[in-house]
Amino acid sequence: MTDVIWVDNLIKIFEYEIKIYAKVLEEAENKKNVIIKGDVEGLQTNVVKEQKYINELNKLAEASEQIIGHIAKTTGKKREEINISYLISILPEEKAKRLSSKRDELKQIIEDLRAKNDLNQKLIDNSVDYINFSLNLLTQPTPQPTQYGSTGNTTQTSGRNVLDIKY
Repeated sequence: MTDVIWVDNLIKIFEYEIKIYAKVLEEAENKKNVIIKGDVEGLQTNVVKEQKYINELNKLAEASEQIIGHIAKTTGKKREEINISYLISILPEEKAKRLSSKRDELKQIIEDLRAKNDLNQKLIDNSVDYINFSLNLLTQPTPQPTQYGSTGNTTQTSGRNVLDIKY
């Protein structure tokens, strides 16, 4: 039987991860609003906050791996064989339910975050497309009417574009 203290610590890590992912989810919602407003400074601030949360999640992942290593030693299993489903199957019912509940809660919040990130990516893509379209309009030479020279030949004049780019 695995040491219950390790499982309790693993559950605590899940609880911390859930709290941090909830903050990341909140930032993803804020990011959506910032993208819609076109607030570049707000977007930079948002990304800095998200990076801080990602660093915290990485530390928790390292701690989780250490706990999995300890559990593997006590159960005589390889580290790769230890997963949440396996732990649920060997734990007492109360601990198994608690672990299962935290796993499900974490899965749900990650799915919600994935959906928010997908939406934000689409908004960013739309913004980039709009910027490219606008730049193309500004940089295209303006079509000019055909002019006839003194010999009767047509001469083509190039129109001036907004950015004075020579072609």
